[in-house]
Order: sequence, then structure tokens, then C-alpha cells
Amino acid sequence: MKILNDDNFEEVINNSTKPVLLDIYTEWCPPCKTLSPILDKLSEEFKDKVDFCKMDLDKNPKIGEMFSVDRIPTVILFVQGKIKTTFIGLREEEEIRSLINSNI
Repeated sequence: MKILNDDNFEEVINNSTKPVLLDIYTEWCPPCKTLSPILDKLSEEFKDKVDFCKMDLDKNPKIGEMFSVDRIPTVILFVQGKIKTTFIGLREEEEIRSLINSNI
């Protein structure tokens, strides 16, 4: 999973040839820690179709402000550089898989 930050965010999102699923998290967030292995598993499953990225909100406040992130984890799916869908909080693996499949 690629790590994004305030400096490389726009380049990665806008230049990706595949949809990008971005997990906005913090190190101290228990639901974020639970979601992480689910997204890791899905990143393997969708590796040819979706780029999975992570960004620590505490270390990258500019992007958090840009998207008005006030709760974590926040997961955003970008398609061709534009937000296609988003969810906040912990979700089950099958729900995330379905969300990805219905939006790519």
C-alpha cells in the first residue's frame, strides 16, 4: 500500500491510471487499526484494478482539511482524480468489496 502525504497526494491521485482507494487514518485510532488488515487483504485482491493508499491525518493536515475529515477512519475512492464514494468508520470486508466493485 502506497503512503501518501500532503506533498505527493495530488500527483498520485491525479496521475493514477486506476481508481485510488485512500485510507485516512491515525496511529492512535482503534477502528483504523482494525480496518487496516482488511484493506491490506483487499489491496491484494484488487491489485490489478485499484491502487490502495494510506495517509496519516496527524502528519498530513492539509489534505484532511481539504476534504473536511473530522472522523477517522475516512476512506475515499477516487476515479479519474474525482471522489466517487466515501465511507467513515469501520466496515466489514464484504461491504468494502461490494462498494469497490460497484464503483469501479
